[in-house]
This record gives sequence, structure tokens and C-alpha cells, in this order.
Amino acid sequence: MKIEILESIACSVNGTHGPGDTVDWKPEADAKALIKAGIATAVKGGKKKAETASADDAVETATTDA
Repeated sequence: MKIEILESIACSVNGTHGPGDTVDWKPEADAKALIKAGIATAVKGGKKKAETASADDAVETATTDA
């Protein structure tokens, strides 16, 4: 279950996470317990749009002023 961490937390299964981290927490029952305790919030949607590269027509030039 995807959750956003609100407080610093660490465990042997899911690792160490700080406020603002979005993680896929396993097992789901533990994720729900963290949400109920106010340590995390559920993340809606779960899928983000993939980042893609785009062409840039700008030309870089360098000058040497001596």
C-alpha cells in the first residue's frame, strides 16, 4: 500500500524513511496501522506520469574574455 510518511520511521523490513517520503509499505495491515496512528497518510492514485526527455533547440556558446 502506498503511503506518505509524516514522521521519521525505521523498521527492518521497509527501511528508514523521513517526513514527505512516499513508499510502498508492506504488509498492507501495517500500513493501515501507521495511517490510523497518524504517522502516515494514504496516497491516492499511486501511478505517476513517466518523465520523458524533450528536445531543446537552444544553442550553448562559450566565450573567453581575456
